Amino acid sequence: MPVNRRARAIAVGSVLALTVALFSLEYTVKRGDTLSEIARDHDAALSDVIELNELSNPDLIRPGQVILIPGVDGSVEQLHVVSSGESLNKIASIYGAAASAIADANSMANPDLILPGQEIVIPTTRKKSAVASAPSASDSESSSSRSGRYHIVQRGETLDSIAGQYSGLSPDTIAAANGITNGQVYTGTRLFLDGPAFVGTGSGGSASYVVKAGDRLGDIAAKHGTNISTLADLNGLSDVNMIRSGQALAVPGASSWVCPVEGGRYFNDWGFPRGGSRFHEGNDIFAAQGTPVRAPVSGRVEIIEGTVGGLQFNLYGNDGTEYLGSHLDAAGATGEVSAGDVIGYVGTSGNAAGTTPHLHFGMYGKIGAINPHPTLVSNGC
Repeated sequence: MPVNRRARAIAVGSVLALTVALFSLEYTVKRGDTLSEIARDHDAALSDVIELNELSNPDLIRPGQVILIPGVDGSVEQLHVVSSGESLNKIASIYGAAASAIADANSMANPDLILPGQEIVIPTTRKKSAVASAPSASDSESSSSRSGRYHIVQRGETLDSIAGQYSGLSPDTIAAANGITNGQVYTGTRLFLDGPAFVGTGSGGSASYVVKAGDRLGDIAAKHGTNISTLADLNGLSDVNMIRSGQALAVPGASSWVCPVEGGRYFNDWGFPRGGSRFHEGNDIFAAQGTPVRAPVSGRVEIIEGTVGGLQFNLYGNDGTEYLGSHLDAAGATGEVSAGDVIGYVGTSGNAAGTTPHLHFGMYGKIGAINPHPTLVSNGC
């Protein structure tokens, strides 16, 4: 991987890790809310909320917009403001909690009597050294899930201390099972304790590579396991020094894996907690609205649409891996596609409405959900 691209990926990861670090809460803006009030109510720094949500104008937020709140871990209670028509059972289902636990946490004499505007504390259900089997129900942004033992990271824990809680388990095993490349873990994250490491390398056949500023044909050839003359012949190039940024080049696909969002920003947010007792099975890749999303490998694309993932592609790769991309603004090519074909465009559909445009990118193999982060890094994305 070229040094500058690796540095960019590490730098993005470091900056986002500092701002995200411990977040586990998504807040939906209500009429009359201000960003400073939201930050204050959740004991978060206003600057951290602005940076995490990439808000160019902090004074411009709107009802229904989802704001990520940093600095909240699994041991912190959440606060719910009752809306008209809500019951305790309905509220409990939103957070994946027991209605009786909410009633006890709020000392409710009559759980059937709650009023619009009432503030209710939602107790956490996570335990110290939590280990269990992963739920069989699929993540709402995913087409499948992953089974096996998992651990919910507690404040202050490291890979070493987590491994020490389980007989015969090493920090390297946990890192490999979760695609952790820098040794960092985050409070509230779900880590799988079993499973091999996986890095996608390509699907064979032909692929497409989009030239970036500073690229040379020799560098592109080396990356794809070929030589300059082969690339020149394949693309009808009379002058190997005349390639331009944005130009699409056909490349041999035997060792090709195409970045799904060229120039997108991402970090290892695999396993981060989501609302409703869900955990993130993938990586979010941030880019401008309408940025092309390319097939990482050759295969067959199907488009589906749902209330959570919005407009979404499922790519059944010829490499035996299934790739998933959610929150598309629009679909691209469907059916049989080659690596590098445009199969969608970055957007905010589904439950990403009101957030920064991004692609929820997931990978699935024989073991179930796979962390895409090592594959993205290894392929220079």
